[in-house]
Amino acid sequence: MQTKRYFFWVKVHLLVTKEGVPIELCFVPGSEHDIEGLRKMNLELPPESSLYGDSAYTEYELEKPFRETELVDLKISRKANSLKPDKPWQAFLKTAMRKKVETSISEIVELTPQFIHAVTAAGFLIKLLLLIMAYQLKTII
Repeated sequence: MQTKRYFFWVKVHLLVTKEGVPIELCFVPGSEHDIEGLRKMNLELPPESSLYGDSAYTEYELEKPFRETELVDLKISRKANSLKPDKPWQAFLKTAMRKKVETSISEIVELTPQFIHAVTAAGFLIKLLLLIMAYQLKTII
């Protein structure tokens, strides 16, 4: 007997350039913590890159190895009650950089129809991937 699913609970982790062009993504189950999505991404960033993320990506133990092995500086927005709070200028810079990601996500959502017909979870993910690729082409052209 086949059951009907009306929603495939997934999270999309998106890496965009400073211009807002998506260059990498990762699908994870909706039940996973956001930091797991970061761990699963195959990041191939140039040395001395900075990677901005919201407070859901806070994991202090991950920041030092990222800097040492990947040569990438994780710039994660901190919550007010954080163990390592941001200085006001850092918070401002991180918020400004995060707006590019949020804008890209909003524009992808605008391209997304209200209803995506998919028979399988894989079919649903393929359609999401194609929507993101369509947005990528739209921003490049």
